[in-house]
Amino acid sequence: MEFTRRHALATLGTTTLAGCLGLGGDRPEGDELGFRTDAVLTGLDTPWDLAFGDGEAFLSERPGRLSRVDLEVGERETLLEPATTERGEGGLLGLTLHPEDDDLLYAYYTDEGTNRVVRYALDGPDDPADSEPVVEGIPAARIHNGGRIAFGPEGDLWVLVGDANEPALAQDPGSMAGSVLRVTPDGEPADANPGFEEPRCYTIGHRNPQGIDWLADATPVVTEHGPRARDEINRIAAGGNYGWPEARDGEEYPGTDYDRPLANTGPDETWAPSGMTVAGDDASESNGRLLVGGLRSQQLIVVELFEEGEELPEEGTRYDDDWLDEAYTAVARRTLQDEIGRIRHVERAPDGTPYAITSNRDGRAGGRFPRDEDDVLVRLNGT
Repeated sequence: MEFTRRHALATLGTTTLAGCLGLGGDRPEGDELGFRTDAVLTGLDTPWDLAFGDGEAFLSERPGRLSRVDLEVGERETLLEPATTERGEGGLLGLTLHPEDDDLLYAYYTDEGTNRVVRYALDGPDDPADSEPVVEGIPAARIHNGGRIAFGPEGDLWVLVGDANEPALAQDPGSMAGSVLRVTPDGEPADANPGFEEPRCYTIGHRNPQGIDWLADATPVVTEHGPRARDEINRIAAGGNYGWPEARDGEEYPGTDYDRPLANTGPDETWAPSGMTVAGDDASESNGRLLVGGLRSQQLIVVELFEEGEELPEEGTRYDDDWLDEAYTAVARRTLQDEIGRIRHVERAPDGTPYAITSNRDGRAGGRFPRDEDDVLVRLNGT
């Protein structure tokens, strides 16, 4: 078979890797990806995000618990219990730390009929439960709340916002719904923003984005839930419109000015991608290797991005149809299928080690999940 930049999809069957929870595990014979899991924490209640500081980690659980985690001994202490509204997919969602001050912790959560981003001073003179608003009035609903927040390479805060179950709002340049926001640490529009009617918006036309990280050249890449499969990975740029709800596949994007995805799973495959991280001991040496948590698919998706002219692997699913974003060819392989269940997020520690959290107690797990030990925070070894 001839493999070229424009070749149709070539699909590798799902690879199941044995993760021996809590004990590690031997790599099965023929296992090329080599992932195995070691449990750090068990008995969590629908964790949603993980943020790393200097020698410690912070964890959010959707019912409204924010904890400091000692990764070495597998212990945690509850720091805060924000008055969140856990309704449907809402609750305490994203977390991130200020890049220059680990004492400033940012959180995204649902409060009655709205979502908001707030900031906590953990070691300040005031009660750390006293939050400072950063972005308020974000549309909320039982589904499609987005919720991931992260600081980018230039020091701005990025906020992923779902369409709040009102798809038309994603095309409204005056709404935060269905957008990626880019703001200063205090919540003001970033200087690099393109000038939408809602000035905090960096891009629009999103359905339910839940994962963001940056490639070595500082390009932001976002994962997004699709309707009836058709999940996407998008390379985003200022002023971009990613098409939802008008375009979501190869029949709808062509002939429009909408920005195209790097990968779209099509109508027959569902990832339900959530949080992700760029892998590698040093992100600057990574060839766009993304570790993407799969919810409904209950797997880890490993996506590599290849530039024009680079040799492509023979194994994996290639996303190289003519209508896709031509900046890279995305090649996806799957692992940890049904090993730990619904993977909500994957995050790299400062030493490069990736960690994952599950979401098996949200009422949507399949098969043998949830287990007695769920939900869990695990270390991904052998990557």
